[in-house]
Amino acid sequence: MKKINLNRDYSLTGKPDQFPEIEIQYSVSENEVWQNLWYEMDKPKVYQKAISWNYLFRMAAAATILLILSFTGFLRFYTKTISVPAGQRLTYLLPDNSKMELNAQSVVSFHPYWFVFARTLTLDGEAFFAVQKGPGFKVASKLGETSVFGTSFNIYSRDNDYSVTCFTGKVRVVSLGKNERVLLNPNEKAFITKDGFLRFAQEVNIKTVKSWRDNMFVFTGSPIISVLKEIERQYNIKIQFEANPGLTYTGNFSRSLSGKEVLDLVCTSLGIKFDAKSDTVYLVN
Repeated sequence: MKKINLNRDYSLTGKPDQFPEIEIQYSVSENEVWQNLWYEMDKPKVYQKAISWNYLFRMAAAATILLILSFTGFLRFYTKTISVPAGQRLTYLLPDNSKMELNAQSVVSFHPYWFVFARTLTLDGEAFFAVQKGPGFKVASKLGETSVFGTSFNIYSRDNDYSVTCFTGKVRVVSLGKNERVLLNPNEKAFITKDGFLRFAQEVNIKTVKSWRDNMFVFTGSPIISVLKEIERQYNIKIQFEANPGLTYTGNFSRSLSGKEVLDLVCTSLGIKFDAKSDTVYLVN
C-alpha cells in the first residue's frame, strides 16, 4: 500500500496548512499492469477487410449477367407439346399466326417463346400447315425435314412412313438418312422409301391428301394393316387382325359413319369377317 502526502501550506489564507494523509489501494500490482500491457500489445490484430465499390459493382454485374443468361435459356429451350389423342382432331394457331391442323394421334413440339427467332417444330403424326410469310419455317420428323417460307402443305410422318404434299408456294424436303433433297411446287409430293431414299411424284390428287380434313376416308390400293390402323386412330378403338396381311383395300367413305359401320364396309368388300369383342375392341379374321 502506498501513501500519498497531500500537505499544503495555507497559513496566509487562514485555512488549515495540511490535509490528512490518505491511502489509495490498487487492485493489481505495478508488475501486473506492465504484464497486461505487454500482453495486449502482443495479441494478433484482426483487420476487417474493406469492401470496395468496385467489388460490389463487379458482383452485381455478374449476378445480372447470370440472370439474363438464365432467362434467355428459359426462352430458348422451354418446349410446348401439343398432343391429339385417338378419335380427335385439333386446329391450332402458332405464335406467328401460322395455322396447323392435327390429325388424330399426332404430336407437335416447339419453343413458343423462341418462335419469333426460329420457327421450328417437330412432328410425329399427320398435320396440315398454312404458314405465314416470314423467316424460314421448318418441320422436323424422324425420317425427314421440311422447310418453307410462306406456303401450305401436308405432312404424314408415322412409324417408317414419311410423305409431304405441297398445296401452295414451294416446299423443300430433305431425307435425313440419305441427305437427299427436293423442291416441291403445288400439287407435287415427296416421300421417303423404306430404305431411306427420297422419291418425287407430280400431279398428286390433292383431294385425296386433304380427305382427312374433310372428314373422309380415301384409300387406293392401301395395305389392309394401314387401313385398320387409320380406323383405330380415327375412332379410338382396338382391332385385332388375324386375316391375310397381304390384302389391299380401295374405297372411300365418310367419317360420320360409326367404327362398326366402317369395319363392316371394309371387311365385306375384302370377304373377311369381324366380331365385336366389346364396344371398343374388334377381331378381324
